[in-house]
Amino acid sequence: MNTTGGSLIEEHLDIFKKTIVNVVREPLVILDENLHILCWNQNFSKKFKLKEPLGVNLLLFNLNNGQFDLPPLRGELENLARSGDPVKSFPVSIDIGNPEKKQFIINASKMETSTGGGMILLSFKKRKNALHLAKKEKKFLRIFNDILSNAPAAICTLRGPEHIFEIANENYLNLVGNRNVIGKSVKEVLPEVAGQGFIELLDNVYNTGEPFLGNEIPIKLKVGENEWKNSFLNFVYQPTLNASGVVEGIFVHAINVTEQVETRRLVERSENRLQNLIDTVPAIIWITNKEGESAYLNDNWYKYTGQAPQEAAGFGWLKATHPEDVEMAENAFRTANDNHEAYNVSYRLRNKEGEYRWVIDRGSPKYNEQGEFDGMVGTVIDVHEERVKDQLVRESEHRLRNIVHEATVATGIYLGREMKIGLANEAMIKLWGKDSSVIGKTIRQALPELEGQPFHELLDEVFTTGNTYWGKEDKVDLVINGKLQSGYFNFTYKPLRNEKGEIYGVLNMAVDVTELVKSKMQVKESETHFRQMADLMPTKVINADPAGNFIYFNEDWLDYTGLKVEELLEKGWIHLIHPLEREIFKERWQASLNTGNPFEMELRCINKHGKYKWHLSRAEAVINEDGAIKMWIGTNTEIQKLKEEEKRKEDFLKMVSHELKTPVTSIKGYVQLLLNLLKREGVMVQGLPLEQSLGRIDHQIKRLTRLISEMLDLSRIEENKMELQKEIFSINDLVAETVQDINYTNTQHKIEVHQDYKCNVLADKDRIGQVLINFITNAIKYSPDSQEIVVKVQKHKNNQVAVVVKDNGIGIDKKNHRNIFKRFYRIGGKSEDTYSGFGIGLYLANEIIQRHNGTITVKSKKGKGSDFCFILSTAQ
Repeated sequence: MNTTGGSLIEEHLDIFKKTIVNVVREPLVILDENLHILCWNQNFSKKFKLKEPLGVNLLLFNLNNGQFDLPPLRGELENLARSGDPVKSFPVSIDIGNPEKKQFIINASKMETSTGGGMILLSFKKRKNALHLAKKEKKFLRIFNDILSNAPAAICTLRGPEHIFEIANENYLNLVGNRNVIGKSVKEVLPEVAGQGFIELLDNVYNTGEPFLGNEIPIKLKVGENEWKNSFLNFVYQPTLNASGVVEGIFVHAINVTEQVETRRLVERSENRLQNLIDTVPAIIWITNKEGESAYLNDNWYKYTGQAPQEAAGFGWLKATHPEDVEMAENAFRTANDNHEAYNVSYRLRNKEGEYRWVIDRGSPKYNEQGEFDGMVGTVIDVHEERVKDQLVRESEHRLRNIVHEATVATGIYLGREMKIGLANEAMIKLWGKDSSVIGKTIRQALPELEGQPFHELLDEVFTTGNTYWGKEDKVDLVINGKLQSGYFNFTYKPLRNEKGEIYGVLNMAVDVTELVKSKMQVKESETHFRQMADLMPTKVINADPAGNFIYFNEDWLDYTGLKVEELLEKGWIHLIHPLEREIFKERWQASLNTGNPFEMELRCINKHGKYKWHLSRAEAVINEDGAIKMWIGTNTEIQKLKEEEKRKEDFLKMVSHELKTPVTSIKGYVQLLLNLLKREGVMVQGLPLEQSLGRIDHQIKRLTRLISEMLDLSRIEENKMELQKEIFSINDLVAETVQDINYTNTQHKIEVHQDYKCNVLADKDRIGQVLINFITNAIKYSPDSQEIVVKVQKHKNNQVAVVVKDNGIGIDKKNHRNIFKRFYRIGGKSEDTYSGFGIGLYLANEIIQRHNGTITVKSKKGKGSDFCFILSTAQ
């Protein structure tokens, strides 16, 4: 083992001597980062016949008179020293004193040391001698010829600028008509390609050295005396280079793809004909991919909806669906698509005139040739007038058969006067309760249970006269699962004509409406029961259609009004409403008709004696399975006695509030006077907490004053005398000041303010402050076990601001949400005495906000706290 001085510390070098260098069998040398020799093993010394000793800092390339100074090796090692990228299996030839150079494979890598420097490990492995070149060439030529002979492609090689044929396999000779090509130029052998661009392509490849790739390039070749053959080729012109890197010829590899091109074009023409056929079918047909996105919509979709193709792409059909039906329709479709099952749903679809019409959308899963789910295919049918449009089938039997099999509507074709079943899709066979064995039989043979029913005569009449028969909700008795069962169907018998106009069969399309008919029967029976019960009810019951037209009044209406049913049905009952409530009633009733929301209003209605009596009028919409309003049911309950009781209560409160206002004002003045004297004169009474007691009295007087103010406000509202003093002010400042004032008198609850939005409003500052105080004091009152209250100022839509008061108190049942804004309504705890108040605070708050054209909302759940919010327009 020999070493030289180097840039590494001796202890690191000693470690490598003991652990790496001395145990490696292959020749190994260690270099520093500058490629100076640090040490080597004994095998390195023997293999390369080194002579010792060597000088310090000897460069590897100076060793043994430049034995290792090889440009490729120098480049690899310098790159390793610079970048750290290892050298792997790099071949080099090194002169070790023999007549021939020895072949070696070198590997080198860089290792970092703890001193921050690095060292390079370089190993040498002897490369096995190759077989004699001549043998290799012979073997290569033999393999090359085998490849050419057995290759499924047409292959040849061309040499020189004239493109002289050197080699051509059998496939190439077959392609060009078995011509004698070897030793001749392309122009000489294939003169007909001169005007087809191939000579120019060869010249360009030869001159530029750039290969050319041709895909489905047409070529016309002469294969006989007067016979020509058109072909399509996928080919490569690859330049071949000599040892100097100069182009000397071209390698040609071509594959005849004529059959594939012609087949594809035939399929494309067939698909275009099929698409044109589908576009002529008088129905909306759709196809989706397996992700549920629209893959195809025929022209009828665009004609019906007025959508553009880019608008209908993906799930664009939902854009034309009624907003109230979007979620239901989408969920139904996605469920069917995810579960690969049939899809049937009814929803409202917007046509190009902007009108929403009811349609039935049916679809079924489709599968590819491998049996894998490939999406859905279906139809959309307009059933707004409860009829089914049949599909006009005017094309050939082959095309018609494809359409019928894909259709989700039950479809069959009966041929000849004997009505032989020539075609029936899966939906029709399932409707019959039979199997595919009925194909080829006559209707009488396949469905013997139709004897005695009118369908054989109807089919014969259509075949004879050429008139289409439309059946609507016709009853049909069929044997299904061995039992005779009755069903109801909308169907058509349409004559089929050949090119001469002669009738050769009948097209039958049917839709099962059994459930619809049974539902109608049940509805009719339910209506009878409903009217019987309504006539026995001691309240006025009314029934209206979805458009709000009144279609039924019970006996109590007749007794109250003294009118006949015909009079009420003709005129309605709106003319019986007091003139002061009549217009408001019309607005609210129309709003409910437009939205489907429940209707509720207190109004006066005249009786047969000419007296107006107060009623609570309510109406609820009855919704069918498709989510559409089926009818409205309403009641008018007389509340005259309740209104009289409320009037007496209001008169009493008004009288009490006026009577209390003067003495309470006097008491408050004296208390304030005493408090001022105590603070100014410093009067002290031994043992008596006068100031604290007077402060509490003052606090209670404030509460009493507020209650009196609320009662006075109530009377002002009833008399329509409440006036608003509007001004522009900061809602944020009002919230901050109000919370600060409440915190002075209430230290048990922690009130947090979150100002998420800052703005001004045009409103009555005192009245808005009154609403905010009511919300916060209610939050304190109804949160005995929770001390945290949050007040938020937030941005609302359409230039509005929302002020929210949130507590974690007792909460409010959802059934009480509509009642809490009524006069004198109070929410109790375990008993009605638990929480004090007259139940008019929220009523006043609601009236104040409504007079500002704002709204109040409440979100609450029993035991989960409440969120009260009022919304106002911002000042622009």
